[in-house]
This record gives sequence, structure tokens and C-alpha cells, in this order.
Amino acid sequence: MRTDLNHVHCFCFITSVNDQHSHTMAGTTSCGIPYGANHVHCYKGVTSCDRGHVHCYFGMTGPALYLADGSHVHCHRGTTSLTHNHIHHYCSSGYPSY
Repeated sequence: MRTDLNHVHCFCFITSVNDQHSHTMAGTTSCGIPYGANHVHCYKGVTSCDRGHVHCYFGMTGPALYLADGSHVHCHRGTTSLTHNHIHHYCSSGYPSY
């Protein structure tokens, strides 16, 4: 299990389809933040521009989920900002950190 908080995770995933389109969300999290015996990361960004608009998003990942190879991932879950009278949902994990 990684206890060093000096690491980040990249993420790249697609939002839900709303109003007949979706957006790509990509970025890098903050360094780790202690969370009990575990840790989380903050993230924020702007989606890809699709159908002439973007959405903002921000949040905190879930706690680390450790994998058999010693790496770990975090769940990103939330909703984007309201733009053009709709939002998008997202739920995915970022890339592992070793």
C-alpha cells in the first residue's frame, strides 16, 4: 500500500450522454490528502467542447482502492456544471499510481 502522499493521478473519461451528446474529461489530480488511514485527491477542470459548449467540474476522489500489483486507483464521481440547460454525470476511476 502506498502511504506517500506526494503523487498524482491522471484521468481521462467520458461523461454521460445528455441532450444527445457527451464530453471528455481529462486532467491530473492534486497530490494526496490524508483521509483517515487512506488518502484522497482533489481535481477540477473543464470538459471538451462539444456542440458549442463546455462544462466545469470539480470534486474529491474516493479513497484509494489498492490493486494486486501494489498500485491503486480512485473513483471520480459527480456531475458537471449546468450549461445549456443540462448537466452530465460521471463515474470512473483514474489511472493507477505506483
